[in-house]
Amino acid sequence: MRRLFVVPLLASAVTAAAQLATNTPAPGQLDPTRNITSPQLFSSFHQPLPERYIWTHDDSPAQRADERAFRVHFRVEQAPPAASLYIAGPRAVDITLNGQTVGHFVSPPNSRLPMHVFVADLLPALHSGENTLVLDTGGETHRGGAKLVAKIIPAGFGVVDTPLLVTDGKWEAAIHAPGTQPADWAPVADLGGIESNIDFLQWNEDAGLYNWPGYEGASPFLAHTLLTAERVQDVYAGQGSFENVEALTNASATQNFAVHLSANGPREEYVPGITLDFGREVNGRVQIVSAADRPITVSIAYGESIDELNSEPYLGVDVLHVTPHGTGVGPKSAFRYARISFLGGPATVPIQSIKLEAIYYPVHYQGSFASSDDLLNRIWEVGVYTSHLCMQDDIWDAPKRDRGRWMGDTDVSGRVIDAVFADHFLIEDTLTRLIGPAPVEHPVNGIPGYSSFWFTELADYVRHTGRTEYVEQEHEALLQLLAFMDQDFDAQNQFINKRKSWLYVDWALELNGDTPETRRATAFEYVRAYRAAAWLLRQIHDEQNAAHWEQRADAISKAMQTAAFTDGSYGPRWQTNAMAVISGAAAPEQYGTIWDKVLADVGKTTYRPDIITPYYGSYVLDAMAEMDHREAALAWIREFWGGMVKEGATSFWEAYDPSWPKRDPHVDLQADDTAGYRISLAHGWSSAPASWLMEQVLGIQPTGAGFAQTTIRPDLLGLTWAKGAEPTPHGLLQVSLQKAHDQHSLHMTVEVPEGVQATVLYPMAPGAGHVLVNGTAQQGTPAENGARVALTLEHGGHYEIHAE
Repeated sequence: MRRLFVVPLLASAVTAAAQLATNTPAPGQLDPTRNITSPQLFSSFHQPLPERYIWTHDDSPAQRADERAFRVHFRVEQAPPAASLYIAGPRAVDITLNGQTVGHFVSPPNSRLPMHVFVADLLPALHSGENTLVLDTGGETHRGGAKLVAKIIPAGFGVVDTPLLVTDGKWEAAIHAPGTQPADWAPVADLGGIESNIDFLQWNEDAGLYNWPGYEGASPFLAHTLLTAERVQDVYAGQGSFENVEALTNASATQNFAVHLSANGPREEYVPGITLDFGREVNGRVQIVSAADRPITVSIAYGESIDELNSEPYLGVDVLHVTPHGTGVGPKSAFRYARISFLGGPATVPIQSIKLEAIYYPVHYQGSFASSDDLLNRIWEVGVYTSHLCMQDDIWDAPKRDRGRWMGDTDVSGRVIDAVFADHFLIEDTLTRLIGPAPVEHPVNGIPGYSSFWFTELADYVRHTGRTEYVEQEHEALLQLLAFMDQDFDAQNQFINKRKSWLYVDWALELNGDTPETRRATAFEYVRAYRAAAWLLRQIHDEQNAAHWEQRADAISKAMQTAAFTDGSYGPRWQTNAMAVISGAAAPEQYGTIWDKVLADVGKTTYRPDIITPYYGSYVLDAMAEMDHREAALAWIREFWGGMVKEGATSFWEAYDPSWPKRDPHVDLQADDTAGYRISLAHGWSSAPASWLMEQVLGIQPTGAGFAQTTIRPDLLGLTWAKGAEPTPHGLLQVSLQKAHDQHSLHMTVEVPEGVQATVLYPMAPGAGHVLVNGTAQQGTPAENGARVALTLEHGGHYEIHAE
């Protein structure tokens, strides 16, 4: 039976600020959450908000241009001294209470927030006894879907209090043509609590709910911590002044930061503001704790780069109201820089603190990598941190945009997560939601190639964790997806894109959209998926289906070799040839010409108009290793991913090329068939070097489920030393490599957990006679044409290996 995990998300009428401890990262530590041993989970303090999303039952395409009205009758024993109605969801709403119009709101047309919170003062029309509230909305809703949420709080704007009324299944709805009165009231469709479903938190859908009282909008398994800014990037006093600015970067400051405002309020161009640098990309939101006796109003803008912040902040500039001595938080996003401008309040605005509330998925860094090359060490750390940033409400492509599940991204970041964090819950929940419920009748993410990556990441996950029970759970859906995919081939085993889906391989010329190049590359992606699926099916003893899909992979490979291999390669593109190699469709005897004609150009520092993203760079690195060009691959890692590090990256970017301009690198990044600040500076699909270094330098490559069989093929690739570890279901598998004093042979130490059988492919230096394992000569089996010797370590323990 398949299980679709529905997360009981959380909310609270009590601010979380008092429960947060400020975290100070260790000097040089990139991930600020790495050493937090007792994470503050949202589930530990936050109770679900009672208000629920509602909508009409009938939302057929023919009626989506109609208007929808929502009505509720409610009783108030005694009218309160204040009453604020909060509404979110529709782009426009007319509010009538007891027949009196009390508000009309329309979302700003140029706002970047997909949902806005409208607030109306109900006090003039609210009375003791029976009341009737009608919310009349247009047919147009925000991009996250058709839904509405509302509540009445017996207090002024921004105050968290027990609501008098919330949207729930007791409301009524009516669909009516524009200009007519609503009629035919019927029960609403109750879509669930606004924090009850993880799908409500995807795609920046709830970014505008930061102004909703009590809203946290984070899954219960996530945690948070407060970060102090590393420095004040910029101060603009305008028609005002500041004092104790240094308190903003001092976590233990005893005096408040304060803003002195102009008596008549500053003109727009002279509003005082500060820009804070938190030292690294972080997912979360700005938190402001006021020490003022009156409400204050600020605006907040974020930027992954300082240029994005100053030119085109992704979520725009958003207004936040903070109650006296209260706490306010801005929208959720990923950023390094934040600008806070002070729009209104008392003449002197004391601020207790302005910090970043980091929202993160608690993990333990179990896997590791270190070497004699400081740049490679930093590349590994940045790659791992990038993957961790994308572990939020499921595994996302990026924490700025799109903040959603994409299978291609997860195929890359998932390998890092498997090798370093050994996560089960988030990987499985993401894969389950991506494939969807049975029957499976659509490509994953709507992209045929992304269906293939569902199988390859699942296979990597099972090799690392041994979770074959999850494969059993998904067995039916797995077979349905394979059968659905296979309909895209004709009788000659050529990929024809039968359903005319949007094909995507990479953001490069002719590699997205239905072109001959995308069809070729997608066919190779399918071959790779079919082989991964066959392996998975064998793990659960479904030999019949495993044999079938292995045969399909062989048949398509043969057809592609006949139809697509011309003049010594599979065309001129790195992406297509790399996928041909790692899928096994390309025969080993073809590697030489593929390398000479195409992949030998990888890493050349010439301008490349047919760009390759770091995403497909992952598969190019794999192909280079498969073809035994690991030193060239390592050189490209230093140039390509190391280039981002040298340009200041604290997480790896969605797009990059070393030839692109350096003055403002963010605005020149190209992806999504566009360029500019919209492109993400933290993207999971760019994290590949972290897992590659562990697989190809340390050589750790599980081949059986849960490391039951493991190959260790060490290769220093010119390094003096390297060491690291990977988590297995049985404990850490540790490898340490040291170039011997003769500079030719390798001294190797391996710690093998009991339950792991490892085959070490030890490199034999010229002239070496035999290999010593814990001081005893071992014969081993010649491998790789005599360049290595295969040594089987059948039991757990400590092994010292070197040649004499």
